[in-house]
Amino acid sequence: MNRLFQDLRYAIRTMVKKPGFTFTAIATLALGIGASTAIFTVVDAALLRGLPYRSPGQLYHLWERRPQQEFPQREFSYPDYLDYQQNSSLELAAYSGGGGVMTGRGEPERVNAPAVTANFFSVLGVDPVIGRTFQAGEDVPGSAQVAVLTHGMWQSKFGGDAGIQGQTITINGQNVTVIGVLPPSFQFALRTADLFLTYQPSEGQRTRRFQHGTNLIGRLKPGVTPDQALSELSGIAKRIEQEHNQSHASTTVRMVPLQEQVVGDVKPILFVLLGAVAFVLLIACANVASLLLTRSLSRNKEVAIRSALGASRWRVVRQMLTESILLSLAGGLAGLFIANFGINALVAVLPERQLNALPFLKSLTIDFRILGFSFALSAVTGIVFGLVPALQSSKLDLNETLKEGGRLSIGGVRQRLRSAFVISEIALAVVLLVGAGLMMKSLLRLLQANIGFNPENVLTMMVAVPPAQYTEGQAQLNVHQQMVEKIQTLPGVVGVGAIDVLPLQGGNTTRFYVDGDPIPAPGQAIEANVRVVDDSYFSTLGVPVLAGRMFDTRDKNGAPTVVIIGKTVADRVFAGRDPIGRRLKYASFDGPGDVVIGVVGDVKIAGIDEATKPVLYYPFRQNPSIGTNIVVRTNGDVASMAAALRNEIRSVEPAVAIFNVRAMEEIISTSPAAFMRRFPGLLISTFAAVALLLASIGIYGVVSYSVSQQSHYIGVRMALGAQASDILKLVLKQGLVLALAGVGIGVVASFFLMRLLRNLLFEVQVTDPSIFVLGVVALFSVALLACYVPARRATKVDPLVALRYE
Repeated sequence: MNRLFQDLRYAIRTMVKKPGFTFTAIATLALGIGASTAIFTVVDAALLRGLPYRSPGQLYHLWERRPQQEFPQREFSYPDYLDYQQNSSLELAAYSGGGGVMTGRGEPERVNAPAVTANFFSVLGVDPVIGRTFQAGEDVPGSAQVAVLTHGMWQSKFGGDAGIQGQTITINGQNVTVIGVLPPSFQFALRTADLFLTYQPSEGQRTRRFQHGTNLIGRLKPGVTPDQALSELSGIAKRIEQEHNQSHASTTVRMVPLQEQVVGDVKPILFVLLGAVAFVLLIACANVASLLLTRSLSRNKEVAIRSALGASRWRVVRQMLTESILLSLAGGLAGLFIANFGINALVAVLPERQLNALPFLKSLTIDFRILGFSFALSAVTGIVFGLVPALQSSKLDLNETLKEGGRLSIGGVRQRLRSAFVISEIALAVVLLVGAGLMMKSLLRLLQANIGFNPENVLTMMVAVPPAQYTEGQAQLNVHQQMVEKIQTLPGVVGVGAIDVLPLQGGNTTRFYVDGDPIPAPGQAIEANVRVVDDSYFSTLGVPVLAGRMFDTRDKNGAPTVVIIGKTVADRVFAGRDPIGRRLKYASFDGPGDVVIGVVGDVKIAGIDEATKPVLYYPFRQNPSIGTNIVVRTNGDVASMAAALRNEIRSVEPAVAIFNVRAMEEIISTSPAAFMRRFPGLLISTFAAVALLLASIGIYGVVSYSVSQQSHYIGVRMALGAQASDILKLVLKQGLVLALAGVGIGVVASFFLMRLLRNLLFEVQVTDPSIFVLGVVALFSVALLACYVPARRATKVDPLVALRYE
């Protein structure tokens, strides 16, 4: 221990004596360790820490599977849930999306309120911090409605009132009693939630096998394996298929670990980011190792004297490693501040929608686990970048080193090592540059993809009128028309339309066939998304009408029911036949069906990067509701119109709830498909910029040191008549040879490693030549600049001074 403390004191004195070197090394390591710690914090929260439930590894999400169908995975119907509940392997709970308008607490406000069965929280293993959760019987249809608040809702809307239990809130005109508050650690990424209500299925939900929308979560019972549970559930699925072949032909069941269900889409991204940040750390290590090799030359005599006085080779190596580890620990400490800043910046720039989908990002903190990771990473890093310089310093020729007046040699082995470090830095930087280029080009292609309408200068908002006041369809239709008329009078408004679910949001589906055509076999009917739109929706968004007509006043309640189909439906179902006037019938219920009156261009209903789905549009006049999305096209800045639109809508109905006010372009740019490319693309681009900076510093250091060591040689050449341009070419050649070697290795490595990004790219090949060329040009440009500075300095060498020194 005495020797260790002696080494530490000596290392600290050495670092203090060389503040420039110390600052450069610590700053370089802080970038690498800080970035690594920040990404590990996200990985830890998403993949390692586990969901905040009791024994989360025992929880599974269930899906109904239908291979070779338009929508291969979907929720269950409520009768399915009742059947699966009879199993002996899993304790099952159900939930469904939901929401409404909360009134009586200030301005009407939209709340997200998933409906869950009474055992939902007990299956998850979550206990409230105030009151209780649901009890058996409270989810029976007709029971008094009760609610459990999330901690965030309790704090933001009720001010953390400790007496909240037993208070009444009003949702959609119905009085609801608050019975409990969930802990702040509770996360449920599968549905955005402000509060939870009991799942009291309607008559249609209780009886219709076609009516999907019930999600199932199961907890394995003690002693039951996942394979055993899946086997039993598959038997139940087979029985349901046999008994209800029309609705469940070819259906199976799938079990997904709940952790994977929550983070499955981002897991590949996190592993890619972890690999990218590891490259940055390796570049930082190579840079500092190169610095230590240079510094060790000036310490040759010191090491030789220590060895001559009896220090063993291990003693010298240990001293050098102590210094490098101390440097890395200091870099790690500084890196923690960078990591904390990076985490806060990451959370701050992410849209609320992404934070709700990935709630573990909201609780990112640098705790003892992260501190332990950072400490271990720092120690290992110190050993990695310090070992080679330490071993080189311990292999000295004492006789040559201790000769009086002996010159410091450039050292062939050390110079080759430094060159190798620089080449490796450049190669790693090329990989990161190519990866960043591919991701950003993919994002650009995605945002420029044809989505079927013009999103420019379009503002959207969800409006919901009080259900207690608007129980009749005609009243709902009247208030909607009054709002549209008011909005149309505003200056700058070009068009106004309405739709129940905006594009790119998914939604409900139905299975249909054409009346008069052969009735499809069970399970083979085409499935399509359904939308309800008003008369001016298509013209407002710029969706082309390809055949027939749009909805108008003829399509009112009591008139024959009509439908407009998308181009994909027309192509697949009618195959060149004229669809106008044909009637669509539905597998889920009997009836005369709906008459096709028009065909419109395809619109991306689901993700931008997904194949175009079939879609059917129904008229708002025949299917009114209390809530809808208003879309407004303006001839100027949409953000400036929001306040005026609110005022006009509230002049019609003061109690209306207005929420989700967003520009259509924002909806596209923050969609899951865009997020899955923007998030890693921006981070990898940041890492690539850091790598480029570090690589340029590395090549600058090598060339600069080479120039200082060759000042005598350069002086002799200039004395013999060499021109400044000759010296410039000589020095640039040394640096650019290193750059060329690094770029060559980096391009080859990128050719293989970029295949890991294949699933994250959109309409971009992993070997896109333009991106490879751009990356190479960018790195060569930076390398040329880094080499030019010391090369220019070399041309200023005074031959007389250089020769006199000798």
